[in-house]
Amino acid sequence: MKIIEYIPFFLQKVREFKIISNLEDEELENIRLQIDKILKEVIIETSEGYGLERYEKIYNINTTNEDIDIRRFNIISKINNKAPFTLKWLDNKLKQLVGKENYKINVDYNNYKVTISIVYLFGDIANTLQKDLIELLPANLIIQINLFSNCNLHLVGIAHEKQHIKLEVVR
Repeated sequence: MKIIEYIPFFLQKVREFKIISNLEDEELENIRLQIDKILKEVIIETSEGYGLERYEKIYNINTTNEDIDIRRFNIISKINNKAPFTLKWLDNKLKQLVGKENYKINVDYNNYKVTISIVYLFGDIANTLQKDLIELLPANLIIQINLFSNCNLHLVGIAHEKQHIKLEVVR
C-alpha cells in the first residue's frame, strides 16, 4: 500500500502531498528492509554479519576463519553443547551440522570407542567437532574422527605377462 492511498481523495491530487507521500513510501521501504535485515541477523542460519559477531562475542568464540558456514557451525555447536552425552544426541548433532548422508557413526562398546566418519568436504567442521566432543565426552570414551570421500570410483587394470628369455652365446 502507498501512503497516498490513505490520504483523502481530494488531497491526493495536490502536488505537495504526492511528493511527501512518495518520500514517505521510500522511507517506509528502507525501514522495512532494515527490519528484515535485523530479523535475518537474529537467526544463526540466516545471519551473515553483525549477528554472527554478536553471537561470537556472547559465547566467547575466537574467530580465525572468515567462512560464514564455519562461523555458523561454531556458534550452533557452542549453543548445543550440553551434557549428558548420548548416541542419539551425537546422531542429531551430526545430522544438523553436516547432513544425514554425510557421516557414519561406528560404536565399539567393548573398547569404549566411538568412530565418526565424515565426508571430506566437511574437514574444517570435523576439526571443530573433535575439539567440542573432547570437552563433552565422558572420560572413559575414545573418539576418532575420520574423513572419507563419497565418490564412486572405478579402477580398471590390465595384466600383461612378459617372458624374459636369456640368450647365451655358445663358442
